Amino acid sequence: MWLPFFRSGLTAVVSIRTRLTISQFSVICPGTPVSPGVVRPKVPISALRKRAMRSTSSPSQITTELTISRTTTPIMSTMATTSRLDTFDELVEEIKRQLGLTSGIDSDDVDVEQLMDAMRRYRSEISHWEKYALADLSRNYTRNGVDDMNDKANLLVLVWNPGKGSLIHDHAEAHCIMKILQGELVESIYKWPEGHSPRRMEIDRRVVYHENEVTYMHDKLGLHRISNETQKPAISLHLYTPPWAAKNGCLAFDERTGKQIKVNLSNLYSDSGVICSRRADHV
Repeated sequence: MWLPFFRSGLTAVVSIRTRLTISQFSVICPGTPVSPGVVRPKVPISALRKRAMRSTSSPSQITTELTISRTTTPIMSTMATTSRLDTFDELVEEIKRQLGLTSGIDSDDVDVEQLMDAMRRYRSEISHWEKYALADLSRNYTRNGVDDMNDKANLLVLVWNPGKGSLIHDHAEAHCIMKILQGELVESIYKWPEGHSPRRMEIDRRVVYHENEVTYMHDKLGLHRISNETQKPAISLHLYTPPWAAKNGCLAFDERTGKQIKVNLSNLYSDSGVICSRRADHV
């Protein structure tokens, strides 16, 4: 069972903050490390998505096939041993190091696959990130700020209440990398609506992600909804870069009609472990 811990002074139901404790899983998503000196080609979005959905039993040694496109054959395979990132803070610093002072994922010198590998190298431990995992039982989920990554990306911890989820939404042309810190989440991917006539949106596929698994999403892959279909809270880590959704909002969609609305995502539920004065908007 999960046990929420209520802080003193917060008596209203709508402002409940909880610390969430859930049993650990041991599923790990595949990494794609590269030995020093090896030049890695840029990997297309389609290949990143396929790789994110694979699994492996060994977090330290992984064989990788880098694919240039859906139709070409693998051009390079390498075996390497990556160093584990022992703490959440080490993961944050590694992401900062890869992004640099001015870069986002869209920069030529930043490799999405290496960022995903950094996420995989960290094994989730609640004591590392619990200060960010602030929940509100009156809403579907909360968006909690960890770091703005030099204003070129934002790193968030999302806490998903049992049986709740997001609306179908886009990512404002930003790249999104998601890691499950605890629990289980379902990603439902939808095709973009076509035409102007109202019609039910078409679902492309559903994928279930467990603790320590990592995935990638971009508008070129479609729209998606994240949901917690279990009876326990789930917690996920999200890296968005560039942070366009936070700055400009994103689009949310009605599954029954395909109608879209603009959603403001500039407000967080908490930032650096402190609840914000303004309530955050959510999709």
